[in-house]
Amino acid sequence: MLLEHMGTGGARAKNGHPRIGIMGLGVVGSAVRGYFEAQGHRPRLYDPYLALGSRQEINKARVIFVCVPTPYREHGGFDPSAVEEAIALLKPEKIVVIKSTVLPGTTDALQRRHPDQRVLFNPEFLREATAYEDFFRPDRQIVGCTDLSWPVAGEVMALLPKAPFMRVVAAAEAEMSKYVTNAFLAVKVSFANEIYDLCTALGINHEAVRPLVAADARIGPSHLDVFYDGYRGYGGKCLPKDVRSLMDLARAAGVSLRLLRAAHDVNQAPLSTVRSRKKEEKLDEARGNHEQPGSASPHPGSGRRLVA
Repeated sequence: MLLEHMGTGGARAKNGHPRIGIMGLGVVGSAVRGYFEAQGHRPRLYDPYLALGSRQEINKARVIFVCVPTPYREHGGFDPSAVEEAIALLKPEKIVVIKSTVLPGTTDALQRRHPDQRVLFNPEFLREATAYEDFFRPDRQIVGCTDLSWPVAGEVMALLPKAPFMRVVAAAEAEMSKYVTNAFLAVKVSFANEIYDLCTALGINHEAVRPLVAADARIGPSHLDVFYDGYRGYGGKCLPKDVRSLMDLARAAGVSLRLLRAAHDVNQAPLSTVRSRKKEEKLDEARGNHEQPGSASPHPGSGRRLVA
């Protein structure tokens, strides 16, 4: 295996574990840290925004998980620059496992730019509120590899929590699986919102209908909540940016994702008034006005929000 041939300088700790590093200690990086510490590792950490670790410290690790943000820029679209900057800080001969959400083709492109590293992609499917539990008990574990990194894919998989579904695939396939998942969930949220509007117009209790539909194992309860934390539609750190990034990718490939575009439009225009109302409520609270506005109260949520 590559790890055994990358030099003897600190490839493994005294307990025989490979030295683990984590770059970026947000929701995902913290979950990764929690898991490896529970397994007896002492991961090397690097997050300059949290004043954790240093370039020297992270380079003592051999298997490094990159968990930095990949935002969507209004005037530039998908932005992988934080991932690129993270890998550029590393010395040669590392096993680099990208957990940041990146568009299909990104891992292969990074591998071409860094042939002295072994670059892989391991998508996360975490809910922000239960990231630790989701990381420890995943329903699937996917490792995407390049032509150069496939010899170490099995070793990376062995480091990760076991899941009912485990598979090593091409990096682009793993990357696409993350976007398809989030796009599908976004469509589901928008569909649920339209059904809520229909039920309301017909005088049907939507909250009574929802569990009847969710009981179907093919559908399930996740992402059927219409009101979540006082808002309608999908939001959070993940779905909005990933939907827009995927639509941009499709447009560049000459493909029209009409269904996803419709879900995006539903999420933007009709539901914006609810978001604006919630924003006004928060402004009123900041001004000391604590009167309850006439907007609908949020329902207790079981909605699942994935994080990037």
